[in-house]
Amino acid sequence: MAKLWVMFFTSLLLVSAMNFYAVIREPDMIEIDEIRNYPRETVKIEGVLTSYIRDPYGEGADRIDLQVQEIDGHSVAKVRWNVDWNNDVPPIGTVVTVEGEVSEWNGRIWIQSNGYGAIVAKNRVIEFTETKLVEVGRNPQAFANQSITLDGWLSESLAPDVTYHSLYVMDNQVYGGADHLLYMQVEGRVMEWVEAGSHVIVNGWLQFDERSYRWRLLVQATEIEVLSQGETVYIDWETEPYTLTYEVGKLVIIDGIVVNDGDDWWIHGDAPTDRLCMLPSPEDLENNISGQSGEWGGRLAWSTDEAEVCLDRGYVEALQHPAGQFGDDITAMKEVVEDPFAYIGNSYQFEGWITDPISPDYDKGYVGDGPGYYDRETKLRIEFVGEHAEWIEADQAIRFNATVLWSEGEGRIVLEARSWLLGEAPDASVLNWGDGYNSWKWDIGKLVQITGEAVMDENGDQWISRSGSNERVCLLGDGSEASQQEQIGEPIDWAGRLTMTEDSVGNSAQFCIDIR
Repeated sequence: MAKLWVMFFTSLLLVSAMNFYAVIREPDMIEIDEIRNYPRETVKIEGVLTSYIRDPYGEGADRIDLQVQEIDGHSVAKVRWNVDWNNDVPPIGTVVTVEGEVSEWNGRIWIQSNGYGAIVAKNRVIEFTETKLVEVGRNPQAFANQSITLDGWLSESLAPDVTYHSLYVMDNQVYGGADHLLYMQVEGRVMEWVEAGSHVIVNGWLQFDERSYRWRLLVQATEIEVLSQGETVYIDWETEPYTLTYEVGKLVIIDGIVVNDGDDWWIHGDAPTDRLCMLPSPEDLENNISGQSGEWGGRLAWSTDEAEVCLDRGYVEALQHPAGQFGDDITAMKEVVEDPFAYIGNSYQFEGWITDPISPDYDKGYVGDGPGYYDRETKLRIEFVGEHAEWIEADQAIRFNATVLWSEGEGRIVLEARSWLLGEAPDASVLNWGDGYNSWKWDIGKLVQITGEAVMDENGDQWISRSGSNERVCLLGDGSEASQQEQIGEPIDWAGRLTMTEDSVGNSAQFCIDIR
């Protein structure tokens, strides 16, 4: 019995010693982007203060929430500081040291700091050239109806096939960790995916939206500078299922076992209820990954077929090859023509081919259900909502989501497209010397190619001339093509857009090849 008492008191002594060590031990100084690796541990971080808000929920709590960004980096830590909310906070841009416990709940991670000594200001201040969200939040009227340059992080991904985005620019790379969010509307198309959580600098126009009673920033896609792409989001099976809807469109990783149930694919976790729909990539099908376990990456997407959020493993590949990968949810244009008023006012997925070139400064054209004049049965008017940065060529494949409208003034169907994907532009058409106006007129506005020699006349105008004849066509370039031709010394292939312009007198027209 005496031995048992000795063991009992020894264990109490060991526990007390460990607790005493934990109290007096100096917390480890870690990098901000390593916080998730230290759950429920007391740590220290150092960074620059970029934002803060007192009593964030307006409940009279003695709490100040801060955002601390790594110096010369792009990761941000959310800090919940339990202290008198009237306590002085260092100015924005001050380098601070933060001590606290790493806390996590429902996918959110923050540092819980208590007391006056938990936040220590260093004798160093970093000057920012861009406006911080906290500055706009404190006094938006000072920035109203003017162009501002903001530094922040994106709440959602920007897709290259969409010309209109509505999202938030935040003071943290994670939506749940942000203290300030500014509603942002982006017009135009980005050239490649910009992931959610990306650190960006945006230049836009701040105004108050009277209809929705909120401030908004109007931004052109070309005015977004990506400083750092957002990181892939790790999904935890313990996260509430409804929160997955906030991650739709983002690149994510989840661990589990792939299960194939007939035509349905799933990723299963450890618990019986852990299950996520999966849309396999062609490589997944070819390699038959059913039954394999590991970490699975992809983009979260809403599947209309499954009516739930799925991990789309082939999403990026489908974007690179848009034509012919529409699945079973495509509406045939011929069906709309046969019974238009059954479709008016609703949105559908379509695929087809643009019939004539559409310039970047024009938003209307025609789309057909075949790649050429003799291949199509249906041709409808298409109007693009938003900008497209480049020419859309004739016979270029397109898939698009559009609302079917009826134009009473024109008495016809109009497909109003808000998002689209384009296939590869077709090769330039070959023009033959001697075919004449009746043949060439069908290629006006299209990319064409013709073989000849560039020459310059006494007026400084350039021409493409057919060797051994008087045939020629106007050449629109930078003026150096004729001299380049002299160095080459033989006819070459000239590729450009066929146009028709008036001559200097203005009473006749001529064909030109525009290679600019």
